[in-house]
Amino acid sequence: MLKKFFTYCLCFILSFPGYSYAESSQSIYSPDSTYHINQLPDKANVIHVPPGDYPQLAAQLYNQGYRPSSTLLASNETPPNKSQSQNLKTNSSTDCNKDSSSTSEESIDVMIDFSNDMFRSSSNSNNDAAPVIFVVIGTIVVIAWALYVFKYLYDISTGIQPCGYWSQLTFRTSRITGAPDHYAKFRGIKYMTGFRDTSTEIGISIELGHADIFIPTILNKHLKGNYIFLGPVLRWHISNTNPHYFNMSFLAGSTEHDEMGLIAQANAGFQFALSKNTHIGLSWGAMNINVNEDQGIAQNQDDYFYLYGINFGFNF
Repeated sequence: MLKKFFTYCLCFILSFPGYSYAESSQSIYSPDSTYHINQLPDKANVIHVPPGDYPQLAAQLYNQGYRPSSTLLASNETPPNKSQSQNLKTNSSTDCNKDSSSTSEESIDVMIDFSNDMFRSSSNSNNDAAPVIFVVIGTIVVIAWALYVFKYLYDISTGIQPCGYWSQLTFRTSRITGAPDHYAKFRGIKYMTGFRDTSTEIGISIELGHADIFIPTILNKHLKGNYIFLGPVLRWHISNTNPHYFNMSFLAGSTEHDEMGLIAQANAGFQFALSKNTHIGLSWGAMNINVNEDQGIAQNQDDYFYLYGINFGFNF
């Protein structure tokens, strides 16, 4: 780790014109080239590199376009082969946070999540901001997710691999309430998976379960059956202290009933670490139950409900 850090700092210094390893020919000299070092201009800065770092440094500089003169190329007389340069490009083009608990490709979170409309937003006028929250979170997630996926595909095409992969399994229950005996319950299993790009985790979520919906103000029927939600997920690793993550998601789907239209939910929240492998999260968002699919998503505020959630989980 220290060797890599030293090498990166060294290469960063090389990008400034006031620093050089050698003469204007951009040569790299071996430790025995004391004659050439003594001939350097007074303004030149000489930085000593451990011999063990020579091959990696030579490959790095070769990949950046530097070419050796008649002097030895840092104890590596032949230019680095294609596989060495490609591998170095993959490692140096990303800034993976190795201290993050989700850097491992084998890591998985198992969560239990509870979400509820604690203030019964449809029974009063307190849900005026719910459509705004829904649209703002949904728009940010969809646009940012599309940009990250485009970058991921571009990086893959140029040989740059992601920092790793992550997945999360959540046992989830959510409930929205309105007037007395008006409710919608969702109990299911949600699975999320994706890739890491530096401190950002980009993924997709699918949720399957059973729904129990009885909201006469929206649909004068009592519906019970299966449902499915699908959508993008983003998680930003903030720091190794609390809060660990800020996450946003936008899921949409419906039930198996023909009478039911689109059901969508937009959420944002934070995750806090209780220990190395346990964490707790808090979330806030809005759900939209749109029976009339020809109606705009912000035309009827009675179709929106706040969601306040808490989750608890383990990392394996």
